[in-house]
Amino acid sequence: MLWTRYLPRRPVAIPAALFTLLAALLLLSACQPKMPPQVTPKPAIVQMQQAFTGNAEIQRLLAQARSGGDIDAILSELDRLSASQAEPVREEAQFRKAQLMLEGDLPDADEAAKAAINRYPHHALVPYAHFWLARWWLEQEESGRALAQMSKALRHPGLTRELVDQVFDVAPSLLQEADEREAVSWLLAAAEVDFAGRDHWLRMAARRASMQTVEEVMADASLPRNILPTFALFAGHTRLMSGDVQGVARIAELLAAAAPGSSEIHQLRDWASGQVRAATIGVLLPLSGPYARFGQQALRGIRIALSGLAYDEYITLRIEDTASDPATAVQAYQQLADASVNIVIGPLLASTTEALLPYLKPDIPMISMTGRTDLAARSEALFIHTLSPLAQVNVMAEYAWQHGAKRMVVISDGDGSQTEAKMFKTSFEALGGEVLQTLELAPGTLDYRDQLRQLRYDTDDETVLAALDEDLNVFLPEMDMEIRMPVGFDAVYLALNGKQVALLAGQLAYADISGLPLYGSSRWRDGHLLDDRGRYLSHARFTTTGIGNQKESDDPLLQHFQFAYREAWGGEKTTDLMRLAYDSMRIATVITSRLGLEKRDVFEALQDPDGFPALTGHVHFDATGIGQKQLDIFSIKRGVIVPAG
Repeated sequence: MLWTRYLPRRPVAIPAALFTLLAALLLLSACQPKMPPQVTPKPAIVQMQQAFTGNAEIQRLLAQARSGGDIDAILSELDRLSASQAEPVREEAQFRKAQLMLEGDLPDADEAAKAAINRYPHHALVPYAHFWLARWWLEQEESGRALAQMSKALRHPGLTRELVDQVFDVAPSLLQEADEREAVSWLLAAAEVDFAGRDHWLRMAARRASMQTVEEVMADASLPRNILPTFALFAGHTRLMSGDVQGVARIAELLAAAAPGSSEIHQLRDWASGQVRAATIGVLLPLSGPYARFGQQALRGIRIALSGLAYDEYITLRIEDTASDPATAVQAYQQLADASVNIVIGPLLASTTEALLPYLKPDIPMISMTGRTDLAARSEALFIHTLSPLAQVNVMAEYAWQHGAKRMVVISDGDGSQTEAKMFKTSFEALGGEVLQTLELAPGTLDYRDQLRQLRYDTDDETVLAALDEDLNVFLPEMDMEIRMPVGFDAVYLALNGKQVALLAGQLAYADISGLPLYGSSRWRDGHLLDDRGRYLSHARFTTTGIGNQKESDDPLLQHFQFAYREAWGGEKTTDLMRLAYDSMRIATVITSRLGLEKRDVFEALQDPDGFPALTGHVHFDATGIGQKQLDIFSIKRGVIVPAG
């Protein structure tokens, strides 16, 4: 239901025919002035027409079955058609019989589907049959087998756009439950058809794959040769970050055998051949003062990273306390510089980072974990690695733009989220988009429906309204009538936390702002996003650190992090800051000690466009020194948070 506008006319009875005329006029008026909708690009797949739909008799039987008809009689009729009719009808009848058997969970339904697939392997309904089988396996609570069938559907040459959408709607939510090999197989299949998201799926596959699975993937002759180099590079980079140099060397060998001309082979060999050198890493953290607890969290992450290195004896840590004070931080930094450290991790606070800018040495890179990304441009020696939602804004603005949003509304809570809202507006408008309105929710209330209704009224499509007014004046007598207007924007960015998003989603629907994409940052992941089981959030897209959606055994970095933390500190809860510090330490040790780089070479390595795999999201440092997170985008399907691609 759409929100309403009223034309102050006197009431008049309207004949039914006139209502029909009005409906036609409204449709014409609404469509012609608007620009064509921006359609989200679908994966690049074989361009085919819809799967063969068969003759009228088969369609009649299908409709009869779904309206409660005698299923045995219907299946017998399909058998008759399969035995007596010409080839196109005969083939489809067999597939449709299998489809009905699977939908009704009848005995030997899976065998009937397999028989149809094996007998007519090139039929247009084969990929659909794999998907029907997948849904049947889901009913049997066999998520791994379901995922395997959807992998086959994606790889069939008869794949259609319609079916791709259906598969991508179901499969990502199964990745967490499926075994490693089944999950990796589907991720590789997704990479084959989704050109725009190829790196995303391959990175997930590489993180999920054990060394044995990597060996199997690289030896699989059925996989397209053009995806293997990127998969191998991601798999090698992940092992480099965990210190498994032998694994990197083995992956280089596998790639040389599978795709001998790949340029990625040289990169893998360079990583594997680097000589371990002694390195001194400086650490600047607030270990006393009002922000001491944050400094202690970061230090724990750094110590966990160091404990997992096979070459930890080559690393010397020099830790200095900034005491949560800019002046003390300057003194602490100068002590590290005098000790000839190779790289500095920290500080955390924006005030101390800013105070250090005039004193930074041009040959000592510093990886600060502050959220003030704007500081990076003020010194070539400063790199910003952060999980602040402010650093995610650019990612979400570009994602929204690429997915058809041209006009947006931004909603904030006025409680520290105004900066996020402003940055999104700036980023989105820099891409060429338009932010029609920025709404700040009223404080001290849980009911925002009046504000949302006013927003709905203020952002009605005025072009459509003007055309409608003209049509009504020409064709209709004066009357009171209620006119439902389309919204004048494409999507909404919610600079809110998860609890507010869960609350606001239903109120947006109440105000007839529904069915639109909702975008947001990792602030949504506060434990309350699914308070209403994700109701009204089927069109939501948001970023996250990704760690919350991984099995512990799926990722060697995560496995080590969780195990080491429990060993040292028991069952205390880990934090994003710990993981960010862990990732920063891993990056620093790989560059300075594992690869043996010094001085300006360290700067070049930090800005390697391939970036670094990390628990908190793959990161690469851009030309200004800002750590750009190649963050995973998540959605909500059936009350579960799943990768959106």
